[in-house]
Amino acid sequence: MASMAIGDSVLTTAGFYGVIIDMTDDTVIVEFGNNKNCRIPMQKQAIVQIEKPSED
Repeated sequence: MASMAIGDSVLTTAGFYGVIIDMTDDTVIVEFGNNKNCRIPMQKQAIVQIEKPSED
């Protein structure tokens, strides 16, 4: 979890997949789907899986 960064794809404890668009010390803002209006702040502890963007 220490390697979490903006642009990472994540899976939340609720089962939602999203992308980190902003971070503070203990919270992240995750964007869900292609709808730019669906941005939800949550605690970092709510992230259970991280996938780094591919370098291709």
